Amino acid sequence: MESLNRLREALKRRYPREQTSILAEILALASERGRISYGEINCDEETKRSLLLLAYKERLLLPVKTSEPSISLSWQDRILTAKAGETYEMPNVIRHLINHTRETGEWNPEIAVKKYLEEIAEPEAEKMLAVFKEIRQEIIHSKQPSTFKIKPNLIKLAAEKQGLNVNVNKLIVELKGGGIISPNITNPTKEGLTYEVNPALI
Repeated sequence: MESLNRLREALKRRYPREQTSILAEILALASERGRISYGEINCDEETKRSLLLLAYKERLLLPVKTSEPSISLSWQDRILTAKAGETYEMPNVIRHLINHTRETGEWNPEIAVKKYLEEIAEPEAEKMLAVFKEIRQEIIHSKQPSTFKIKPNLIKLAAEKQGLNVNVNKLIVELKGGGIISPNITNPTKEGLTYEVNPALI
């Protein structure tokens, strides 16, 4: 119960206008099992839909259902429907983020990324964490921080700056695998290839 209270307080600071007491219960259950079904969320329908929309926008939870046919690993391919029978999964890095918050009351994206990299036994974990920090700072100081978008070149430059001895494509695959970034498929010809950084980590 104490761990749930710590999560509630952290969520209240981050999302002051939301019903964070219920959101905490949803995220706690999902973090334990990696996913949660619509029927397992105990609240009225309006609140349930509202919190699922928030969790989706913040990439805390992602619908298991994808568009048909799904041609990419983009979060934008996930179809959010709030109804019985639907299931929502929690990205690996978010599981670490929520579990750490339950333990400490601290919303710490960098610790979450570090724990994910340790989980996959990444030998260059410290340097990859430094790359993430640089990406995060770039978004925070961007003229349009709410877009959470970066270009692949930024990842490449950050990796080179850290002297990261790894193929950039491998780096991107690991960041995608953890739910840290996702290919952005909106207007790719206009903007060129971009990646969305998980908003919950910013």
